Formats: sequence, structure tokens, C-alpha cells
Amino acid sequence: MGKLARVFRNLRFKHKLFISYLFVIIIPLTVLGWYSYVQSKSLLVQQAQLALTDNVAELTDNLDYKFKKYNASIESITFNPSIKAIFNNDYSNYYYMYNDLHTIADPLFNTILFLNDEIKQLTVYTENDMTERRNTILSIKHVVDKPWFNEVMTNGQTNWLKEGDTLFGVRSIIGDQMSSLKNMVYFELDSQKIFDGLVNASSGDYGIVIYDQDGNAIFTHQSGLQPSESIYSAGDNKKVDYRLTFNDSDFIVIRNEIAVTGWTMIFYVPKNAVGIDAKKIVQATILTVSICLVVLLLTIWILSATFVKRIYRLNQKMKQVTRGDLNVEIVVDSNDEIGELTGKFKDMLQSINELINEVYRSKVVQKDAELKALQAQINPHFLYNSLSLINWKAINIEAYDISRITTTLSKFYRTTLNRGQDVISVYDELENTKSYVELQLIMHDNNFDFIYEVDQNVLQFDMIKLILQPIVENAIEHGIDNKREGRGMLRIKADLIDDVIVFMVEDNGPGVSEAVIHTVLGKQSKSYGLFNAQERIRIYFGEEYGITIQSEMGKGTIVEVRIPKYLK
Repeated sequence: MGKLARVFRNLRFKHKLFISYLFVIIIPLTVLGWYSYVQSKSLLVQQAQLALTDNVAELTDNLDYKFKKYNASIESITFNPSIKAIFNNDYSNYYYMYNDLHTIADPLFNTILFLNDEIKQLTVYTENDMTERRNTILSIKHVVDKPWFNEVMTNGQTNWLKEGDTLFGVRSIIGDQMSSLKNMVYFELDSQKIFDGLVNASSGDYGIVIYDQDGNAIFTHQSGLQPSESIYSAGDNKKVDYRLTFNDSDFIVIRNEIAVTGWTMIFYVPKNAVGIDAKKIVQATILTVSICLVVLLLTIWILSATFVKRIYRLNQKMKQVTRGDLNVEIVVDSNDEIGELTGKFKDMLQSINELINEVYRSKVVQKDAELKALQAQINPHFLYNSLSLINWKAINIEAYDISRITTTLSKFYRTTLNRGQDVISVYDELENTKSYVELQLIMHDNNFDFIYEVDQNVLQFDMIKLILQPIVENAIEHGIDNKREGRGMLRIKADLIDDVIVFMVEDNGPGVSEAVIHTVLGKQSKSYGLFNAQERIRIYFGEEYGITIQSEMGKGTIVEVRIPKYLK
């Protein structure tokens, strides 16, 4: 078999098609007889199923009608205001109680029993302190321990149940809002009279089972069949007609709902009760063979003319791409599998071209960002002010201040330049920013407060440099310097949250508007340092990281920077 498989794989495609056509001719001739037999039998089974479906629908409609009538009788009691008043009244005089029962309740109960001979017992169970009357009025203590009691008292509808051989319906009598007494109506039915029409539902062998909502059998009847307790769970409880195999036999099974009670009727008959018409099988065989031959001839002609030719054309396009021509024009002219394959190849080629362009653009943007970062490393204005300050201090103060300024300035530019490398430690970035703030404090005569809060866990990681300095510069220039009242405040925080390092630069300046926030990170913004920092973060770490700004007019601005934990 392995050798034959290798030979078949190495054949030309048109030869493979020819061999496939031979199988297409041979296989239908051998299976058509069996197919026709199965198909004909299936059609006959479907016809029998339709007839049985109508029969079962009539049976369920009949039961549904009966229980609607019983429901109406129960509701004539539970919704009767006079009945409600009797069983919720606190009688102080037994004469009035007997008079109400004799003149109101008894006539209604007797009428219901007279009109419905299937009702064997009508009982009102009450919590009221009333004298029990045979099976008509009983204390609710008789049923309070029943498993269905609480549900009946709360769901406000008629519940049809079966305990042993007793079939009954119960429903609570709701009094007015001032009464808290529990009352319920109990109807016991004659099961034999109720289900009498199901015993002779069909001729031949059949079975009927009625289940309640919990899958408990309410009624079971098998005519010439063995009882089956598994039929309720078989077939995934489908509510449509289906075919089922159980007890090693095939059955037609029909499932219908009895809407009023919520019960399920299942009717099943053996499939082998349906006969087979040989004439129909022969006719179906001849017709199927003729259709197969015609379709086969058409398929050979169409595939020979189009199928192989389109594969050959796609193969030629692929060869052009392998030779380096990525601008091949590919046309998708169909929606079949070859068309989908051609479309996928076209999409792949477009993705390759877009990826090449994207990589090229990313490199250009990255180089541009790196160039601008180098240009921004030395702020001439800041350098000139610093040198002027050193000169002024040399004249007006002691040499210690000059040494401090010079040392701080040297520390700032040493970290900033970083021997031309863009990646530094978080510790150096924060130290560089602190040096910048210390110089600004000297330049501002210490007229603002500086708060430095750093989680020591962030200091072990690396980042790209000159991210925080332009943010701090903006906070001082546009925030603290523009504060009209009170003392300025600058806060720098660094925290490690999960796998993300979060820096926060906060000032208590005048704040910025929403419109400015939406444009400040743009390329055309005056705060080009923020745009530059944002671009470098996203190029280096990804689009999910970067800078966000929150501000409230008159209260200040918070700039947050998020980068991943990173070690170079």
C-alpha cells in the first residue's frame, strides 16, 4: 500500500484525475442498489412518521383540552372572591361559617363535581380554624410536609402531580393583603378516565409514555412492546420527531408537549413495521445511475478545460515570485477552492510587501527619533543659563555653591550623553532627572517644593534615556512657572505594578485644557520633547506603552509614563 501511495503521489495531476474518474464510475454502480434501498425505506418511514405525528398531536391536544377544563374549574374556586373570603375569614360565630359554606362553597363544589366526572375528590386544605368536613374541607396540616407544598404556595399556578397511583392538581388560594392564612385547592383525578383514549391510540405495536418536568413517568402503556425506562433521556430530549435505537431495536419516536401541565408525551413504534416497495427501489436505481453518468461526463469535460489550467496558471505566478518578482499581478476570478487558494496567495504577497514597507518605515522613524533625541540632549538655552549662573555665583557667593552647581551640571550631562547609547538604567534616568530638578531649584531660588517617591524595585531595570527630563521641563515651564498663587510643587514617583514600570510627574500648576491634552503629543505640538519621548517609547517597547496626560484646570497636571520591565 505504501508503494502504491508513493506512485499515486508522483503522477501528474491529469493522470490522478483520470484514476479518480474511474473510481467515480465504479463506486456508484456498486453502492446504488444499497443506497436506493435505504433511501426508499427512509421515505416510507418519513411518511409513516408524518401520519403518526398528526395522530400524536391529536392525542396531546385532547389531553391539553381536558386539563384546561380542570384548570378552569380550579381557578373558579381560587379566583372566587366569596371563596377567598370564607377561608380567610376569622369566624367568631360558627353559624355564619356553616351558612357561608352551605350557601356559597357547597353549591360551587357540587357543580364542579357534577360537570367533571373525572374528578374523584375536591378538597380545600386551609389554615383557618374550621371544622373538617369529610374530604371537602381539611386542615392544611395534612399536606404541609409534602415535598410539593412550598412550591405550590409560592408559584401562583396549578401544579399537576402524581404520587403513586394518585393523579392530582393543587393550587394556592391567595387572600387579600390583610390575610396571612394559607389555603389550597386539591383536585384528585381518575387516571383511568383521563388516559382512556391513549390505550387504543393506534393499531399494531406501539408505546406511549407521559413524563412530568422531572422525568418521572405519569402514564405508561405498551402494546406488544417491552417497557423502556430509558426512552425519556434518549435522543438528548429533542422536542422534534427523530429516530432512535434502544433495546437493540430501531423505533420511530415522536415527542409532544402538553402545554397546560408541562408534561411530555412520547409515542414510539418499531421501524420494521414499515414495508418496502421493490418497484420504487428499481426506479430509483435506474434514475440515480443515469444522473451519475451524465454528471460524470460533464465533470470530465469541465475539469479538463478549466481546473488543471487554473492550477497551472497559479503555479506560474508562484514561480515568478520565487525568482524575486514581488510585483506580480494576481487576479482572483472564482470563489471555489482554487479561487480561495489564489486569493490567499495574493493576500500573502500583499502582506509581504506591506511588511517590507513597514519595516523600512519603522527603521526611518527610529533613526529620525534617535537623531532628534541626540539633538535634544543638550539644551543650549539651559546650558547658557547654567553657565551664566555659575559666573554670577562665582562673583556673589562662596566657592561651595559654585562647586555644587558645577558638580550637578556635570552629573546631568554625563548621564544625558551616556557615551552615545540610548539605553540606560532606571537609576541613572532618575538621577539625571533629580540633577535637572536641583539645577532648576537653584535657578528658581527654591521657590517650589520637590517630592521624590521611588519604589526601590524599579532601580534594577533599564530604559531608554531622556524620557522624564522633557516631561519635568514642561511641568516647571508650563505648570509651576505659570502658577499665580501659592507655592509650587513638583512630584516624581516610580512604581512597579505587575510587569509594568509606571513613572508619574505631577505639578500643581494651572493645568491644561482637554483640547491641549489631545494635541500635546502630536508631531506639530510646541511640546516636541513629549512627542519625541512618546515615539521613542513606542518604537522601542510597543504601541501598548507610552505617555498619558491627566489635568484639571486650576489644580494641576499629571503625566504618566508606562514601560515594561526591561533588562538590556
